Amino acid sequence: MTTAEERMRGVVDRTPRWRARWALAAFVVTALVTRGVTLFLHARGAGKDGGLIIAGLHIHHMVFGLIILAVLTFLFVLYVGESTRWANQAWPPILFGVGWALVLDEAALILALDDVYWQPLGDLSYVAMALFAIALVAASIWAPDRDKGY
Repeated sequence: MTTAEERMRGVVDRTPRWRARWALAAFVVTALVTRGVTLFLHARGAGKDGGLIIAGLHIHHMVFGLIILAVLTFLFVLYVGESTRWANQAWPPILFGVGWALVLDEAALILALDDVYWQPLGDLSYVAMALFAIALVAASIWAPDRDKGY
């Protein structure tokens, strides 16, 4: 727990619970925006080839999520022993939430190995996102309220 003096100087202990809440907020916002954009594109008539197309290839938003998670994981592996390097910054849990929202929104595509986004099987993505959101809600409530320093 920080003292009032530390808070006034800007020294704040960022806890696992604090990081879980940033990840949850980023996950929910990204999932809603992503679904909103895809619904908008679908309503305007974009089919399986809607969205970003490069050289005739539809780039799914899951790819951007995987890139974000790969970079974040790589940075974590490089700096795993430095507990305070990113502990007081919001961007790692935000990127974590954004990356997983983009990936899990297309979880059905990963499982089916087919573009089933608008088919009944595509509802598996909702299940995956709901389970992940429940895990983040649980972490944002019950994760430690102070950092262990490791």
